Amino acid sequence: MRSGPGGISRRRELAVLVLCCAAAVTLLILPPNARITVAERLGRVLTAPYWGARNFLDDMATLRRENTRLEHDLFQAELERSAAELARLDRDRQAGCALEEGFGGLLAPCRVTLRQRGRFATMVRITSDRPVPWRPWLPVVNRRGLVGRVRTIVSGTTAWVELMSAPDFALGVEFVRTGLLGVLEPREDRYVVGMVGRDEDVRVGDRVMTSGITEVREGAVRPDAAGASPRGIPVGVVTRVDVPNDQVFKYVEIAPPAGCRRNETVFVVLPADAEIDGGRGRRP
Repeated sequence: MRSGPGGISRRRELAVLVLCCAAAVTLLILPPNARITVAERLGRVLTAPYWGARNFLDDMATLRRENTRLEHDLFQAELERSAAELARLDRDRQAGCALEEGFGGLLAPCRVTLRQRGRFATMVRITSDRPVPWRPWLPVVNRRGLVGRVRTIVSGTTAWVELMSAPDFALGVEFVRTGLLGVLEPREDRYVVGMVGRDEDVRVGDRVMTSGITEVREGAVRPDAAGASPRGIPVGVVTRVDVPNDQVFKYVEIAPPAGCRRNETVFVVLPADAEIDGGRGRRP
């Protein structure tokens, strides 16, 4: 039996045609009032599933946008509270703040749309609903902390992000409790903070954040990238501290920082003077 263009047999096509013709003729011979009632009920039966599904999808899209906005506002408030806490800690140390006081910038919400396959994924693709004035090396964060940095820009709404698990990733960090500085680097399935003197005060449970004074990339410090990651973005928590007898520096290991999943909302940290949608960015 031959099939039509859509894979439907000729016999089934003929049956559908006959059914439609019979329904049309039946409606025509009915009294006007009955004709309207039957047509209305048929319309409900035939179109109700479509409109129900469409309304559900519209509601889901609206809910996702609202959740993204609320998550943005909450995370922005958390970062600003963290900045105020850092300012208080700097004052309590009575040494004056040698670094920037804390987070300063704008958050552009994006969604993770593609994740690199492999045991140790090093890249994800993010997409924004509106154009973002991003550039390489801008930090990407989620509610748990730093995720990575923008590496390759595909378009105004799409970019590839290098995760912190990338082999050449290195970042200037600061211990929140003491203000001590170090350099974070990935080593296989763990993260180590180097350049910490063996006599420095570092304890298990200490929080680690971005220092904001320099960026270390591809094995070298790049002065032109200073300040690309604002101070105060959470990075991890110290889980192990050792003092090797033959080493000048301590071995400091931190818990794996924030990961990301597909369809998760992440935020690109933009400078405070960035222009979004044709206007100068500002905090909500």
